[in-house]
Formats: sequence, structure tokens, C-alpha cells
Amino acid sequence: MRFFVVAVAASLAAGGALAKPHTHRKPAAPAAATGPTDPNGSWSIEATTTVGECPTLIPSDLTVADNRIAESTGSRVASWGYVDETGNIVARFTGEGQHVVRFHGLLKGARGSGAWSSSTDMCGGVWRAERQKSALSSPVASLPDEAAEAARQR
Repeated sequence: MRFFVVAVAASLAAGGALAKPHTHRKPAAPAAATGPTDPNGSWSIEATTTVGECPTLIPSDLTVADNRIAESTGSRVASWGYVDETGNIVARFTGEGQHVVRFHGLLKGARGSGAWSSSTDMCGGVWRAERQKSALSSPVASLPDEAAEAARQR
């Protein structure tokens, strides 16, 4: 037994002496995001209920300004929320009768997705978002119909 212990100790010492020294490397910088990372602008929202039955509280459109929900349309609700620097969105929509929906997920580039839930109505689901294109951002959008169609076909 003593021989075995000495052999194991010698093996560990030799292995440690022959092992390559550990070098610390600086982590690589994250890859640049594709597309715009600025969440500000208008978004179309499509929400789906997967659990329970809920009144429609999630707006069909919302506008983000200065990384905060500035306005929402499609429902008569009070909106509150923000988007952090990485695109995570957290929001709350409150309707009549104290119906509340909590909404969270990620807005990145021209798309977004996440989950929502309502503890007041015992329901929840998922949502998807798409950034609305501004009519001013497209030079084709300002052309008369025939000219716009011709420009699109080029």
C-alpha cells in the first residue's frame, strides 16, 4: 500500500511539472449585432394566449421613445415599460377593472418576442413584434403608385 501511495504522489508531481502553464486570456469581444440595436420607434405586436382566457390588454402597436413605452394603440389600457441597453423589454398594461398583464422579452433589430402573463385573470401566452417601417425611411414610399411600382421592379 505504501508503494502505491508513493507511486501516485510521484505521478501527480511529475504530471504537474510537465503540465503546460495556465495562461489567462482576455475574452473575445462580442460579435457586432446585425441590424439596428436601437429599440426606439414603432412596433407591431401580435400576442397569442396559450393558457386561460384573457381580455385583450396587449396593444397591437406600441411606440418606444427614449427606451420607454411612449404610447400604445389597439386597446384602452394604461401602459408602462422600458427597454434596456441590450434590448430586454419589460412592460405592464393595465385595463379597466384592474386587469393587469405583465409583458417581457427581447427586441433586437427589426423583430422581438417574449412571454406575457396575467395573475389577475390567470392566463398567459407569447408575443411577437416587428418594427414598423417609417414611410420617411423609404424613398420609394414617397413616389406616386406607378413610379413606386417601377422602382420596386428594378
